[in-house]
Order: sequence, then structure tokens, then C-alpha cells
Amino acid sequence: MAVSDVGDLAGQLARSWGRRDIQELLSDSAITIGAGSPTDAGRSWIAPTQVENPIALAGGIPDGPTVPVAELRESLLAVLAEERDDSMTYGGLLGFEGLRESVARRQSVIEGMDLSPENFTMHNGSSGALDNICNAFLNPGDIAIVEGPSFSGTVRTIRGHMADVVETSIDEQGTSVDGVKACIERAVADGKRVKFVYVIPDFHNPSGLTMSLNRRLELLDVCAEYGVMILEDAAYTELYYDEPPPPSMFSLSGGQGVLRMGSFSKIIATGTRVGWVEAIPEYIDALARVRFDMGNNPLVQRALARYVDSGALEPHVERMRALYALKCKTLSESLMEDCEPYIRFIRPEGGFFLWVECIGVGSAELADAAAEEGLMFPTGSFFFKDGFDADKSHFRLAFSNASVDDLELASKRMKAAFLRVAD
Repeated sequence: MAVSDVGDLAGQLARSWGRRDIQELLSDSAITIGAGSPTDAGRSWIAPTQVENPIALAGGIPDGPTVPVAELRESLLAVLAEERDDSMTYGGLLGFEGLRESVARRQSVIEGMDLSPENFTMHNGSSGALDNICNAFLNPGDIAIVEGPSFSGTVRTIRGHMADVVETSIDEQGTSVDGVKACIERAVADGKRVKFVYVIPDFHNPSGLTMSLNRRLELLDVCAEYGVMILEDAAYTELYYDEPPPPSMFSLSGGQGVLRMGSFSKIIATGTRVGWVEAIPEYIDALARVRFDMGNNPLVQRALARYVDSGALEPHVERMRALYALKCKTLSESLMEDCEPYIRFIRPEGGFFLWVECIGVGSAELADAAAEEGLMFPTGSFFFKDGFDADKSHFRLAFSNASVDDLELASKRMKAAFLRVAD
């Protein structure tokens, strides 16, 4: 073909493809799932507002100024200087062996178990871990049980694998085990298979609640009876304020029937994009069978291994616990002082989030008024499968990335928003 003909061909192709609707080409998953929202991706966001200094309490992001940039830079430079060739190749299906060893040693202490690298596979954050688990265990039409409310990104991932999502309620003790059992029995009666129950037992997103020890044991018992796996999301487990949460379901079960997902995203920075699955070797082998991404970033994983092995992570996490405890206290007390007639909440014992119930006001109406005051947050509808139809009275405040001064100011803006819309 002559060069002069290329332009004619391009125009012809443009006309031909321009007559086609991309919907004809999409997979069932792409058609079903939609584009998602910033909340699904864990990102903060700013709604339109005329206020010059808006405050966004929208994303579960670690405190920016305290990210250990200097230590991470030192680790990265050391890897580039001493492990250049190995750090510039593909990462492998399970991840860098050195980081798996580091995480295994650390998790052995946290879990009170003897864990080895064979119990771990590294991923692109816990979201990548969940995607791998879904690839390994979910078939279209299978059922996954989630808490209502739950992290919207998880629900979207499960639905993207063409599974049916069924919600069960939570209370102050955590996941309703009676609700889980009822969901399983309905599925069995309908000839369907429940593959797993996804839970966030420690400092739950969005509710901030922690599952009690008895509830964990009950859930393990019911799931074992019906052959249903538990996906235990441990993203916030280490971020307790005073006392650690009860033992994990992974440790209580010896790993039988439980896959536990962990991440550096919340204890270091979301931009590390490194998480893991902790499981018995048989499950790790199943996950490796459906890994097609040639592994994750070996440069970052090698740097994280050096950072963890240096001993710098433990004091960093300790500082984070104290800081988030202060932020939670500041926001909780400020809200009660400024907005007490209009709100109700349980102060969490760890994590990033305050789950607030509006009294006498709809949360969507409140969120719109708050945006006009320069305060942004997601309503509770984002965290339920059925959205606005499921919840019209809650909203989530993520206090982790805001300054203490901004948190005090946020309650003043929240009061102004309530006064705009309250009867």
C-alpha cells in the first residue's frame, strides 16, 4: 500500500467503525457493572463548591505528611544500586520471595502462628488479591455474601465476575451469623452455590465496628458446616487505638476455609499498591493457577522488604495509631458538640471511619448542603448493593487524611449544613 493511500484507509475505517455501537462488543461484565465511582476506588474527591478551602472526608487514605518518604526513598535507592537487574525483571506469580519472607515473619507474630512464604502471594493491593480470589473460586451465577453496608469496591469486583451479591446485616457485634445462615439456606433451596462470605471484621469500612470473638467463632462454625469460605479483609487490623482486635478468623481456624487479605495501603500509603493473600498452601496454589499478570512490581516489593526488615515499620504504625486515635477523638467530640441533636454514631476503636446516622434529615440532602458549605463526604447509599433504596439516613466520614484543625472545622460546616436542611 502506498503511503498516500493510508489517509484514505484511515477515513474509510473511521466511517465503518463509526456506524457500530461499542455496546455490541462489550462483555456481559462490562455491560452489567458500569463505570463505578471514586468511592469504589477508595479515592477522595471534591464536589462542586464555591468555598475556597473545601474539606474532603471522602477517601480512606493514610495521613499524607506522615508517610515515611525518606525511609522508602532510601530503600528504593538501595535496591536500584544493589539489585538493579533483578528488580527490573518480571515479578513472578507469587511475588518477590524476600517480601513474602518478611511478611510471613511479621504476620507470624501478629497472628501467633508459624507462617512461611508458602502461605502468601503478593498482589496489587488487597483489591488485586480479591480479584485473584474471585478468578480462582467464582463461577458466573455463584453467590457471594457481603455485609450491608460494605466497601463498595468489593461489591463491584464480585459483580464484575458475574456472581450474585447477597447482603446480610451487621450490628454492634459484627456480621449477623443468623443472616449468613439464612442466605446460605435460601441459596441451597434455589439450587445455587454460596462460595464465600466477605467480611471486614476489624474497624469495618464503613461502619467502624469490630466483630466480637464469639461472633467470629459462630461464623466459622456456620461456614464450615455448609462448606462456604470466608474472605477476611484485614486492611485496618493494625490500626487499633488502644487494644488490638480479637484474634483473626484465619488464626482461629488454623487457616481452614479462610483466606485473609492484607495490605500496606493503610499502614504506609495507598500508592505502594502492594497487598497479599494469607492462606494455606493449597489455596495459594489455586490462586497461582489463575494469575496471568506476570506478577507485580518487583522494584517496589524489594524496597518494601528492605523497609520492613529494617524495623522502621513498627514504630511508624505505632505513631499512626496515636495520630488516628487523636483524629477520631477530635472529630467525634466536635460533632457531638456542634451537631448532637441531629446525629447518632458509635465511636470506633480503630481505623479510618465514622459512620453517622442522620436524625430527621436525609443524608443525600445533607450531603448537598454540606458541599455548599465546603464539606464533602459520601452518603451511606454508596455502601449498599441497592444504593439509595437501601439507605437514606447514614453517611461516612473518613478522618484519616484530614488535619486535626480541619476536623474541628468540619463539624462547624456540618452544623451549618444541618441548619440549612433541618426542620
